[in-house]
This record gives sequence, C-alpha cells and structure tokens, in this order.
Amino acid sequence: MSFDGLFTKAMVDELVRSLKGGRINKVHQPYKNEVILTIRANGVNQKLLLSAHPSYARVQFSNEAYENPSEAPMFCMLLRKHIEGYILEDLYQVETDRMIVLEIKGRNEIGDISYKQLIIEIMGRHSNIVLVDKTRNVILDSIKHVSFAVNSHRAILPGQPYISPPEQHKQNPFTATETDVLRKVDFNAGKIDRQLVEHFAGVSPLFAKEVIFQSGLANRATVPVTFLSMVKNVEAGDISPSIVSAGGKDAFYLFPLEHLK
Repeated sequence: MSFDGLFTKAMVDELVRSLKGGRINKVHQPYKNEVILTIRANGVNQKLLLSAHPSYARVQFSNEAYENPSEAPMFCMLLRKHIEGYILEDLYQVETDRMIVLEIKGRNEIGDISYKQLIIEIMGRHSNIVLVDKTRNVILDSIKHVSFAVNSHRAILPGQPYISPPEQHKQNPFTATETDVLRKVDFNAGKIDRQLVEHFAGVSPLFAKEVIFQSGLANRATVPVTFLSMVKNVEAGDISPSIVSAGGKDAFYLFPLEHLK
C-alpha cells in the first residue's frame, strides 16, 4: 500500500463522514507503535487504528480483535487521562502531507474545557503519534520520543512546543493547472514519473507510474491532462480501492493499478 498524500486525502474524507462529532470511549495500545481508539459516532462503535510503524504507518478502521498487554504502556495511560470520554470535534489533513490531525474537546479533571490535538505523522521510519495541548501548543507526550540530538529541526518530547515537520515546498496537485505541470516537468529529461513525485506534494511513485501508463504516449499533451484528471477524481471521491497482485506482491491503492497488471 502506498499511503501517500492523495491516499491520506481519501482516508480523511471517509473518517470525517463516519467519526466527526463522535465520542472517544476507549483507548488501547496493543503494540509498541499502534493505538486503537474506540469511537462512538452515528450510533455505532468503530475502532480507529493509528499506526506509527516504521514500515506500515497508516490510519484506518479496523474490525480486528486485538490482544492488549496486561499493563497499559505509559503513552496509552496518558491518552486515557487526556482524551477518553472527549468529543472528536473535527479531523483533517495538513495541506497534502501525510499528516492527520484529530481535534478533541472535553472537560479535564477540574471541569474546565480542554482542547487537545492528536497528530498522526505518517513519515516512514520517522512516523509518530503526538498528543498536543492545543491552547499552549505544548507536547504532552508521543508514542516515540525524538531529541534534538536526533532531529535538529525539532524535538518530540513532553513539554516541548509542537513544531511541524519541515515543509517540502512542492506544488499542491489539487490547485495545479496544466501550465503548472508543463512548467515543473522537463519532458526532454525523461523519468517523468520521478519528476511528478519530486515536484508535486502527496504524489507517490505508484500514482506517478499509473499516470504515465494511463497517458499512453507520455508527452506534453497527454501527461498534464491525465495527471490532473486523476487528481480531480481523488478530490471528488471518485475512487475504487483495489488490490493488484504482481510479481509475488500485493499492491493496494485508491483505484486499480493498470500498470502493474
């Protein structure tokens, strides 16, 4: 599965429809890098999996029955203290990045209104789940601790201000035009799929390769039209999640991957 920025967009759209306004009833941490939130919304209990796994980081619904440790990890206990019983007011994607923010509201132990953010950063081995006091923009805790010795840009530690990952300064594909594509891509340089990944935010190699395949004869006339058409389908929710088996591996994406068949 390529959980790129476009996939994140589609996932967040589904989560908003199903979970916005729901109550977080239970919090579990069955594995080192994964948290399960049981959220009651629209009269139904649903399990939301938040994963900061170095290879399989993602956010998704789950129907699996997880075996929880006899003693809850510290991060799980802190989440229970700060968000259990709270309302999921909103959730959204940050730009076209692989970042999902859960906006959470409730009353703390002394009865005051409290606002928290649970931020899921899907960034390969740097993936993380961070709980932030929204009012003060202070990190309460994270599933992985990162010091300045490891990351000079920011520390992910309790008590530190929350700082977003560095910007990549790429073009937002949802606001791009054919002119933008033509300006960004050098069609004489080859490796057009790699150039799409390099210049457009949220675009994975899997998506870019499908663009080239669907373009037929990939050139200045076909690639911009195909690229923008596929992006608009994602934006409109016109997707068909599919698994394609190729070369002994399974690939899961928002639509059938014809270039792998």
